[in-house]
Parts: sequence; C-alpha cells; structure tokens
Amino acid sequence: MIIKYNLNTSEPNYPIQAKGYYYTIFLVLIFSAFSEILLSQDIEYVTAKVKSGDGITNLLMRYGLDANSYNIDFIKENNSSKITSRNGLMVGEYYLLPIRIYKYNSKSIRTTLDISDYEFAKSIQNYNLKMHRKGLKSGDYRKDLILWLPLSMSSDSKKTSNQTKELKNLTSQVTEPLFGDNYKIVKIINHTLKDCIFYIVSGHGGVDPGAVGYKDGIELHEDEYAYDVSLRLARRLIEYGADVYVIVQDPNDGIRDDKYLKNSYDEFHIGNEAIPLQQNERLTRRTAIINELYNKNLSRGKNQYCIETHVDSRYTGKNVDIFFYYKDGNTDGKTMAENLMKTIKQKYEKAQPGRGYEGSVSSRGLYMLRNVKPTSVFIEIGNIQNPRDQIRIIEPNNRQAIANWLTDGIIYTISGKK
Repeated sequence: MIIKYNLNTSEPNYPIQAKGYYYTIFLVLIFSAFSEILLSQDIEYVTAKVKSGDGITNLLMRYGLDANSYNIDFIKENNSSKITSRNGLMVGEYYLLPIRIYKYNSKSIRTTLDISDYEFAKSIQNYNLKMHRKGLKSGDYRKDLILWLPLSMSSDSKKTSNQTKELKNLTSQVTEPLFGDNYKIVKIINHTLKDCIFYIVSGHGGVDPGAVGYKDGIELHEDEYAYDVSLRLARRLIEYGADVYVIVQDPNDGIRDDKYLKNSYDEFHIGNEAIPLQQNERLTRRTAIINELYNKNLSRGKNQYCIETHVDSRYTGKNVDIFFYYKDGNTDGKTMAENLMKTIKQKYEKAQPGRGYEGSVSSRGLYMLRNVKPTSVFIEIGNIQNPRDQIRIIEPNNRQAIANWLTDGIIYTISGKK
C-alpha cells in the first residue's frame, strides 16, 4: 500500500496491515438457518449454508454481492476443500463469503471502522439492514452489535482515494489512484513482506529529465521510464503486503502501457512538494524526506529499505545489463544487491537461454547511498542510448518483467523464498 505522507504534519497516517485468509478456526456461531460466523484468531467472515441448486454466482447474489472475479476467486480459494471438480458447491456445507465481520461499537459505523465518509458509512448501514430484512443476518447491527462489510465495497470505483486509504486495514485489496485507472486496484496476494517498509525513488524528475535517448525520432527521457518501472515495482511490493512510499510522484501518469512515454516536467516529491532544480538540493531534499519517514517509522519495528531506479547513459553506444550499487561497508545493502542481480541473471537464463548476463554489483559513494538511513540499493536499468537496451525499457512487458524480477529478488532476500 502507498502511504501518502504530508510533510507539513507531525505524524504520518499509519494503516494497519490487512491480515491474510489463512487461519485456525476456533469457534462457530450459528446466526440463522442460512448463515453462520466463523471466528478466528485474526479475522471473522460470514459463511453461508449452500442449498440445493446453489452455484457460486447465485450464492453471491443472494448475499448482495457481485459475481465478479474477485468474489468468485475468494470463494474458490478459501473453500478449496469443498469445491467440486466442476467448480460446484456441496449442498449442506458452509462456505466462507467475502464479507468481513466487525463488532459494532454502539456509536457509529464511522467510528467502528475508523472511516470519515458519511455516504460510504450509509451504504454499509443499508447493506446490513437489507441482509437483516432478508433473514440472512439474524439481528439488527444496532442491537446485536454485529456489523457486516463486503470486501468488494471498499474497492468501489466511486469512492475517493482517502476513503480507500482509510479502509486498507479492512480489505484484501487496496485502491491506489497513483497507479492509474487500469492498475489502481491492487489485490493482496499474501503478506510475505508485511514487516517491511519500502521507499521507492525514481531518478531525476520535475524540470530534470535525466539521461536522454532517441528512437525512431522520438526523445526518450530517463525520468519517465524509471518512474514507470518504479510504480510497477511499488505495486508488486504492495501485493505482498509491504508498506510503500513512492517518493517521486506524478498522478497524471500512472502505470503506462505505451512504448513511448510522454515527457513531462510536473513530477513532485511526496507531500506535493516541488522538486528542486539543482541536483545537490534535490538529492539533499530526497534524503531528508526519506530519513524523516524512517525515523517516524522506527517505532513500528519494521525493516526499512530504499530502492532507487535510474536509466544509464554514460556508456555511449554500449549495451549495458542491469547493474546495482550499494553503500560501501553496508552488508545488508550488498546482500540485497547481490540477490537482485542473481535473480535477474537466473530469469534471463530461463527466458533467453544462451543470452548471457553481464550485470554487476559494486559499492559506490553516491550521495543518497551514503546518507539515507534505510538499507539501500541503487539500480541502473540499462543504457537509454543503446538500441538493444532501449527495447528493455520501451516495451511495457519488459518494464513489468523488470519489476517482477526485482520483487522476486527482494522476497528472496527477506524471506529466503524463490
């Protein structure tokens, strides 16, 4: 999830991590002939007893849920032992539904769920009253203090980013408008990185485009392609439960599936702060932003990392594989950089046998590597002036592959899982 941080306030808005679906059920309470509540150590969900003729679609519709891919996948994934070979349901069995259960605090829905939007709270109230009228929920939430929240309600496209940020801790998917309309809904795969905080920095930005290359008469700017890879990486990290701060932002762009990314100069630092023109001032400010966040996040007891992306241009005409820098003497940074390189090398060997990979890992005294407090890795994606490297960055599938492979390397570094 992306935490939008307002540098003019004294405290960031820390979300509570959404918990996974895998748990030990220790109590079953039957609320009616049609439904029951499963209570676990972490999460409570509504379950429904399947009747003759029930399929996944009409079961969802009976509980006022859309038969979309998310809700269908939820039922299949969380009731796998009771799904028949033909994706059918077993009559008489209880099935976990994508409806979260909360203890109502007797005051208001907004204070119960820690949300601020009145209309959204009203829609939750209407849903609960409707389920009670239909006999699917045994009591009025104001009396039995049991409140239902369909997970899909929190990804409603009509809600604002503030509302979805408020509900990050309630759902198994989050909405982040910074990723753009096609990618803003992020489904949480698991929580492998739940104890991690990442600061993602794409190089240059604002009035500084960084390195410039040309292909087919079109000008390629480093900051646009580094930013797109960074957003894709941020999104993947969120899918694995990480907290992510995107330091350089451009809400007008989002993740783009174009080859030739439109060049702009309207990026800013997190907190709507203008990016300084002078490089020294820009690097100093980015370092200060990251360190300020790092210090405020120390009390959360999470591992903190900084990943910075660039596209190189120093090697005129030379093909350059992805290479990595770390802070001299920083063992953790060196380990992560080495694992990232090994992962990408293995991926290339599998995807393009015989291609060879000449990426490298080395220490370097770059300003941000020397001065940011989190464990840091600086990544050069390729040479923006080399035709072969240009394919690596202009093809959207390649940019996504880079983000995927970097995520795999990070996961391996932190959890040991390949």
